Amino acid sequence: MKRRASHRHHPAAWAFTLALAAPLAAATDYPSSDYLLGDWGARDTWKGHGVSVGLNWTAEPMANVSGGEVLGGTYADNIALDIGFDLQRLLGIPATSLLIKGSKRDGLSVSERFIAPSEGGNVFTVQELYGGQNVKLANVQFNTVLLDKRLDLAYGRIIANDDFLRSPLYCQFVNNSFCGSPKPVFLQNPFTFTAYPLATWGARARYDTPSKVWTLQAAVYDGDPEGKEGNPAAPSHNDHGTSWGFGDNGVTLAGEIHYHVNRDSKDALPGTYKVGGYYMTGDFQNVASITNQTDTGNAMGWVLADQMLYREKPGAGRGLWGFGALVFSFTNDVNPMTWYFNAGLVYEGLFAGRPKDTTGLAITSGWFGDEVNVARNLQGLPEKDYEAVIELNHLFVLGRGISIQPDIQYIIRPAATGDIDNALAIGARVSVTF
Repeated sequence: MKRRASHRHHPAAWAFTLALAAPLAAATDYPSSDYLLGDWGARDTWKGHGVSVGLNWTAEPMANVSGGEVLGGTYADNIALDIGFDLQRLLGIPATSLLIKGSKRDGLSVSERFIAPSEGGNVFTVQELYGGQNVKLANVQFNTVLLDKRLDLAYGRIIANDDFLRSPLYCQFVNNSFCGSPKPVFLQNPFTFTAYPLATWGARARYDTPSKVWTLQAAVYDGDPEGKEGNPAAPSHNDHGTSWGFGDNGVTLAGEIHYHVNRDSKDALPGTYKVGGYYMTGDFQNVASITNQTDTGNAMGWVLADQMLYREKPGAGRGLWGFGALVFSFTNDVNPMTWYFNAGLVYEGLFAGRPKDTTGLAITSGWFGDEVNVARNLQGLPEKDYEAVIELNHLFVLGRGISIQPDIQYIIRPAATGDIDNALAIGARVSVTF
């Protein structure tokens, strides 16, 4: 029998995070049209000396208004502080920069508390800002750019999802299955493929061919960012991102090949197509086991596509983009979700009087492997098969660094069991760049 939603409401909870977007060069790099407080009276001067500072607050109030297990809402937010250092200007180190990111998150999860609390939440959580709810030091990342900017080297405390399995279109959406990346690569235990705000030691090289038709990138990361040493039952030993020792669970090796069509064209429709994957050498929980048995090695692959489908006029950014992703597992004994896809549309400037607004519609679904249900059957739990989400939203760019994005999500088969009613979540994303 399906569990019907009961009527109980939870007070809104607060959350904070810290992030920075590189400003465009202009008379001021921090115009009041794009930043709430302009250049603070100092940021242009600081940047002239080689130091860039950015501050952003983003919030995601969201409520389960129909279906699921309990009706009610929560609030999560993210305050992000990023500081960039031009080391050539500051120290004379050629073509090299340093980026430091800090994050503070607070708040509660609608997925965990209301949509599917009996299962610890639905699979594709409806607030991408939920996760790592504390103060955390993220990137401490050096970049060196060579060969007329065609070779980019990143090293230090870096984040795998900053570079791999991503699209600039994904964070039009609030559901965590899109933003920051397709979810299956984050479900292994111990957690290894890092995403903001968790960084780990690593090095990444990205190379654009002279024709700019192909991009190749490869990376190696410490395989134990949380210091769990391959023990699925161990707690994280790096809650604040300040444990900088090397871990003891192998490494993560990642690679991608990008094919660009009509890159930088003002007339033809551009697109990017990617093929990639990772192999992790460490130990991971065998998903068929209920005793924390581990197996060595973990591998997944993916195919991604972003393609502009319609441009209003030559050289314009306004138009329609489409995207799609397919993610698949090569090691089903350690990956709970063995197949995944998403597809979506994003239109920039849909309404004539609002050229900077964007409108998004997307769907995602992920399927669990048979191995997961071996363990669930041993525990007398319902089997998991798939969960799907449909999301629709519109981002209103209000100016002065302020935007608001009403959002609606329909969650099909929450927690993938079929025992919980389909849920409807309604909320918004609010962002202020200072």
